[in-house]
Amino acid sequence: MTQNLSSKNNKSGLEGEYEKRRINSFELGKQAIDALLTEGKDITLHNVSKKTKELDEQGIHFNTIRNHEELYAYYKENSKSYKKKQKELEKHRPYRENKKHTFREFQQLNPDRDLKNVYKQYTRLTKAELATRLIEAEQYIAKGNEEYLKKLFETYEG
Repeated sequence: MTQNLSSKNNKSGLEGEYEKRRINSFELGKQAIDALLTEGKDITLHNVSKKTKELDEQGIHFNTIRNHEELYAYYKENSKSYKKKQKELEKHRPYRENKKHTFREFQQLNPDRDLKNVYKQYTRLTKAELATRLIEAEQYIAKGNEEYLKKLFETYEG
């Protein structure tokens, strides 16, 4: 029973220590971002991390910035590089949702199409989207082969 009680006290002590560190991380990160803004430097996770080490000997790791909700929100609000990256990612929306670069159904493909444009469309896709498109192509080919074999078997006179 005494062990259980002491572990509860220890846990609450650790939670208090954790909360202090969270508050310290936020204040230190905010100071670093503000300092970078006044210096006119880019607000990146690595720059913020470096600046915190200049302000405080220990500093904070860039993953701490990502994992700290309030600090990460403040970082996203002030970082041009983060906003630029978000715009780039919008270009790589899943290809079914992307209105600009739509893929046709396999039955509708024209063999005389401009292959350079097709290549560009595929290079804009993520690995997962490419894998999805490849699986769809394989399924289409498999169904086509199955239909062909059925017709061949039906027409076979043997």
